[in-house]
Amino acid sequence: MERCDFAAIAAIINHYISEDKELNQLDFVYLLFSDFITSHIEEDVDFDNGLVCRWMNGIARVSPRITSHYMDSKNKQNLIDNIQQQMIPMMYDSGMACQKIYDLILYDSDISEKQKQKLIEYYPCKDTSDEANLIAEALCFGMTRTFVKKTTENKKLLSSGNFSPTISDFIMEGDVSKPCRYFCGREKEIEQLHELLVKERKVFLHGIAGIGKSELVKAYTKKYKKSYQNILYIAYSGSLKQDIIDLDFVDDLQEDSEEERFRKHNRFLRSLKEDTLLIIDNFNVTAEKDTLLPIVMKYRCRVVFTTRSRFDNYICMQLDEITEIETLFQLMSCYYSCAEKYRSILLQIIETIHSHTLAVELAARLLEKGILEPSDLLLKLQSEKAAPNISDKIGITKDGKAIKNTYYGHIHLLFSLYQLSEQEQNVMCNVAMIPFTGISAKLFAKWLKLSNLNTVNDLIEMGFIVPKSGQAIALHPMIQEIAVADTKPSIQKCQILCQSLQEICLLHGKDVAYHKIMFQTIENLISLAEKDDMVYYLCFLEDVFPYMEKYHYEIGMKTVLNEIHQILDMPFGKIKDKTLYLDYCAACEKKTDKAISLEKKALSLLTKINVDNAHLAANIHANLGALYRETGQTTFAKKHMEKGITILEQYNLTYSNDSIAQICNYAILLMELGEAERGLTALRKLARIVKNYNLEFSSDYAVIQEAMANICLVQGNISEATRHFKKAIQIYKIVWENEPELIEAKYQEIQLLYPQVGIVMAKLTLS
Repeated sequence: MERCDFAAIAAIINHYISEDKELNQLDFVYLLFSDFITSHIEEDVDFDNGLVCRWMNGIARVSPRITSHYMDSKNKQNLIDNIQQQMIPMMYDSGMACQKIYDLILYDSDISEKQKQKLIEYYPCKDTSDEANLIAEALCFGMTRTFVKKTTENKKLLSSGNFSPTISDFIMEGDVSKPCRYFCGREKEIEQLHELLVKERKVFLHGIAGIGKSELVKAYTKKYKKSYQNILYIAYSGSLKQDIIDLDFVDDLQEDSEEERFRKHNRFLRSLKEDTLLIIDNFNVTAEKDTLLPIVMKYRCRVVFTTRSRFDNYICMQLDEITEIETLFQLMSCYYSCAEKYRSILLQIIETIHSHTLAVELAARLLEKGILEPSDLLLKLQSEKAAPNISDKIGITKDGKAIKNTYYGHIHLLFSLYQLSEQEQNVMCNVAMIPFTGISAKLFAKWLKLSNLNTVNDLIEMGFIVPKSGQAIALHPMIQEIAVADTKPSIQKCQILCQSLQEICLLHGKDVAYHKIMFQTIENLISLAEKDDMVYYLCFLEDVFPYMEKYHYEIGMKTVLNEIHQILDMPFGKIKDKTLYLDYCAACEKKTDKAISLEKKALSLLTKINVDNAHLAANIHANLGALYRETGQTTFAKKHMEKGITILEQYNLTYSNDSIAQICNYAILLMELGEAERGLTALRKLARIVKNYNLEFSSDYAVIQEAMANICLVQGNISEATRHFKKAIQIYKIVWENEPELIEAKYQEIQLLYPQVGIVMAKLTLS
């Protein structure tokens, strides 16, 4: 019988939520823990989609902060009230859900009879109050009991049979959001898409921007979700390979290279069969521009692409405007409360804007705001120069995208009629830099230093910003293009956003769960924003690169490197900037000899070391030392490492994230050279410095403890090594509180070290 834990109870609750009120995992957690979020509103509590998925799948324990919050009797009562008032009304059979939870508790052999009686006190349930109490008791118990990670090994066996493995056991994202609640029409198109997918397996859903391609696919998945074992959604970022690399797999390790991640992820995707649907949204490129397309086309699963581009050599389905004008009138009625009163005028508006779905919605929202009367809006649309007649044909741009200038003209006009305030324009200018996958509204507000979300909510009401699951926001691709054209983003206009991102990147020792979204935002700034402050822009790029390197985000590193190269060619920048550029080139270089040559060239530019360039000089010496060590040239390695540390000490830079790595590497080198005691002395000195900064429970201090343990182990000082390892593990448990798989991996890594020096009983010693 299944273990009674948070994942099992949440799965039961989710199963009995009505189909029309169905929540994705992120929204489910936001609703369930709404009291915790409200109680910590000043802390901007935000849940990461990958982490929530781990909670729901039993791969990671629920955050101890949430667990401890609901151990308080008052907060627990709030949870009970929330379940009764919010969750139970959404369930089509809450009684059966409670019966399943009762069975789960009753048949769990690891729960004592005394504890079982306490948990099932409210069963059988007489009313919703009893149901809420039973569910809350089970949830709190499931969160507080000893966490046991669910294994997926048995499910991997499915991939060798006739069924695909369950994707949610392996990939911590990729849910398809629901279609717009006012989605209407398109029944024939949904059936046509299903027939094509069954017959051809790969389909390109083609049409102009804003016609409803993405919404149609969402509606299709809602109708046919029971036909598939898995449905995986990918928002295309411009590179299929990068999108596959960026998928968040359970067994991903931070030290994995991008090639290693691609190899693992691609191998898994190739194992999926026809019972899996892969959606690639906004694939707006030509076939020649994405070299991975032929590989994806060989996947055995079904794949649907939504695209504005034409793919003549593949199976395509053209999506045109909705022909039933009454359907579009009903759509307008959903957004405009006086629609019936002005029916005849609205029908003319629909005809004037050529039945374009997005334009219909925006026009209705504009009228609801009361900015114009229907007759005035019709007059403005009819007189618009960009829309001379309905016979305007779809054109194809040089990149293969389908366009229709009239539609862009309509959206431009509707956008301008709102006469957005300066604050609203500023938000639109900055939100246009966010990737199509979306971003947490709270995180965006924090980056932009907004005191509240009022402006964002106003723009949502206007239809310009799209709300997504998990309290996230995004822009429709067509709106993004128009926002970029109208608000003209630049480095100066987006300076607050740039500074916020830069500040995060300067915290080299800090890990952030949203780094992928952050890097994609930076890439959009590079490609879309005008470079009107080159001095600051260069500094911004130089600070961004090391943080991308920390996460092995190679595509971004190459983009940043290319930008720096172009700026230095203008020419902008000083000797220090050119030195840093060469250092970054070495970081991207795969050939060690060439990387050494680049580092030596960089060092030659620093003819005189001073306060301004001391940190850079120390880093280059450290990097050269590491490269020489890699090639077995230990004499040169020791010389450069010692020179780097000397510079750090001379300019009082001993404690920094970079210096910790430098000194740890130097200590390990000394150990390899038979000078282990000198290495330990350097590490002890570094440990004291870190403690003086009150950072005893930081990952930096854990790294130092681990390095000291390794040296003690080689010396044969087992008890001292174990003491340092235990201290490191204690810190990792705090730092990785929501990622037990990382802690377990660290345990395994440490245990493997002991047999290497003849100690077989490592596990017993550590326990």
